[in-house]
Amino acid sequence: MKTYKIFIIHLFLLCSLSLSAKDYKASLFGVKSDGITLNTRSIQKAVDYISENGGGRLVFYVGRYLTGTVELKSNVTIQLEEGAVLVGVPSIYDYFGLNGTNALITASGQENIGITGKGVMEGQGAALQNVIKEQVQKGYLKGLIAQTSPLLICFNNCSNVTVEELNLRDACGDVQSYKGCKNLTVSKATIRSKAVAGSKGLLLSGCDGVKLSDLFFDTTGIEISSAGTSKDLSVVNVK
Repeated sequence: MKTYKIFIIHLFLLCSLSLSAKDYKASLFGVKSDGITLNTRSIQKAVDYISENGGGRLVFYVGRYLTGTVELKSNVTIQLEEGAVLVGVPSIYDYFGLNGTNALITASGQENIGITGKGVMEGQGAALQNVIKEQVQKGYLKGLIAQTSPLLICFNNCSNVTVEELNLRDACGDVQSYKGCKNLTVSKATIRSKAVAGSKGLLLSGCDGVKLSDLFFDTTGIEISSAGTSKDLSVVNVK
């Protein structure tokens, strides 16, 4: 009888652990991998659902997933498996920023979030820059030019953040920005972005507990803001 009770308890614990780290296939939410369908609403719906139901990973498998801005929510990780490409749509009107900075993936005031996997985030920077210039010439973006170049990642005032094993490429401006974040890890990633002159691979400002490791930059590089210089910053094998 004791053995039976122990088995039941063990099984319950295993089930609890599996539920707390649940994976959700992006396709279950109607997300298409054809590189043509705009998936912004479907991906956001998936992120919202996962966050509201205890958290987990939103998993993208092989394919090209076109999207505009997605707001990442607490306890959600976007997992890009090898062969999965999250592609920024070349339309400036499909991007927004929570704190005045447009980005493909954005978050503000969230916790336990991440973007991981050996897949790719692709900004289509050159194409998007051409669209921006065209809209400026037509007078539609007058006065907003400083906010129009979307980053790939922009997280503000978030905690327990993991960005790992990604290939980040062809941003429309700077690649990634982290402001006021705590317990931030960016590791095992390759950042290539030369679509825009002067593009910086990583911006840090006022963050605590930052670990940067095994990063390769083919951009201008890293910038740490002098205003609120990051505390507890560890940099290992970054080049």
